Amino acid sequence: MTKNLGYKGKFSEYTDELLRLRRHFHQHPELALREKETSSFIQSYMEKLGYALTPVSPTGWIAEFPELQNREKCIVVRAEMDALPIEERTGLSYSSVNAGCMHACGHDAILASALILAKIIAEEKDSFPVSVRFLFEPAEEIGEGAARMIEAGALDGADAFLMFHYAGDESFGMTVHEGQASSMIGGMEIHIHGKSSHWCEAEKGIDAIYGASVAAKAICELNRDYKGRGKALIGIGSIHGGEYANIIADHVVMKGNIRACREEDYRRLQKGLRDILKKTEEETGTEILVREPKPPVLPFANDVSLTDAVKKAGKKVFKERFWTEGEEELFLSGDNAYRYFQKVKGVFAVFLAGLEEENYPLHHSKFQIDEAVLPYSVEALYEERNSYEIRKNTHRRWIPDFYKTYDDE
Repeated sequence: MTKNLGYKGKFSEYTDELLRLRRHFHQHPELALREKETSSFIQSYMEKLGYALTPVSPTGWIAEFPELQNREKCIVVRAEMDALPIEERTGLSYSSVNAGCMHACGHDAILASALILAKIIAEEKDSFPVSVRFLFEPAEEIGEGAARMIEAGALDGADAFLMFHYAGDESFGMTVHEGQASSMIGGMEIHIHGKSSHWCEAEKGIDAIYGASVAAKAICELNRDYKGRGKALIGIGSIHGGEYANIIADHVVMKGNIRACREEDYRRLQKGLRDILKKTEEETGTEILVREPKPPVLPFANDVSLTDAVKKAGKKVFKERFWTEGEEELFLSGDNAYRYFQKVKGVFAVFLAGLEEENYPLHHSKFQIDEAVLPYSVEALYEERNSYEIRKNTHRRWIPDFYKTYDDE
C-alpha cells in the first residue's frame, strides 16, 4: 500500500486523518442493518463538528449543518455504511477484526472521505455557498438503505444528489458516465422439484439434482451465446440440494441474477430462462418454479448539468487522469440509489483506485484500493461546490423503457 501519498493539494493537512478514518472503518466492518459501531462513530464525529443529525432506523443518519440551511441550494451527498459477509485475506495491518465481515466494496473509503468533506465544510460555514446534506446510509448491499433514507426525509427540499464510489479496475484517476450510469439487475431463485427415493430403487424417483444440472448447463450456454443490443449476462451463483448420498434429492434451489444495460436485453434473457426451464421440465420430469426475491434494481442516468459540474471539478483536480465514459464502458452493476435519481437530479462519480502491482475485483477477499487517490477525491468533491447549475422545478426524470412500461399500466 502507499506509504507516502505525495498529495500536496489544498487539503494536505487532512491527509493523515483521512487515512486514519479509512483504516478505522476498514478494520471494523459491520453487515447491513447491524452497523451499530459505525453509526455511533459517525454520530460522535459529526456532532463534534456541529452538525444536526436525524436518525434513520436502525443505524443511519441524515446530517446537515444548521448554519447552512438558509442557503439557496441544497446538495445531498450519500455515503454507504455497510460491509460484506466476506472473510478478509488481504494481510493488511488494519485488516478486519470482525470474522466473516469485510469492507470489499470501498464503503470504508467513502465514509472517510465524506467525514473529511463534512469537516472542511463546517470550517468554511461562513462562506460555503450551498447547504450540503450528508446521508449515512445503512444496508446498501442488500438494497434496503435508500428507501429508508428517503422515507426519513433525505431528499426533502433537495436540489441535487451526489454519489461516488472507488473502483479498482484502473489506477489513479476519476471518471463519470455521460448519460446512463448503472444497469438493470434482478435476482432469481429457481426451485427444482423432483421425487425422493432410495438409489436402489432409482426408477421410482425423479432426480432434482439432474434437473438442476441440465438447467444450469443451459443457462451457462445462454449466457455464453447471447448477443443483445448492449452488455448483458445471466448466471447462477449458488446451488443447494440433497442431504444423503443414498437418497435421490427431491428439491434443489439455484440462485442467480440477470444483468443488462438495456431493459430489452433483460426481458429477452428472462424469456430465455423461462424457455430453458420449460424444456428442462419436459426432459427430466421435474417441476420448476421461479421467483424474484425482490423487484429488480432499476437503471439510472446522470443529469447533464451535474455531469458538467463533475467534469469541471475532475479536470481541475485530476487533469489528464480524468475522463468520461459512455454505455460501452458501463459496468454491469446496479444500486438502490436509483430511488434517489427518480426523485431529484443526480450524478454518480467514480474514483479509480486500482493497485498497479496486485489488483482484485470488488467483493473479493483480497480487494484493496490505492489510498493515494483519497485526498484528491475529497478535493474533487469540494470543487463541485460552485459548479452546480441547479434550477428548481426543472428536473426532467430520465425514463428508460422499464419505467415507461410500468408507468403506462
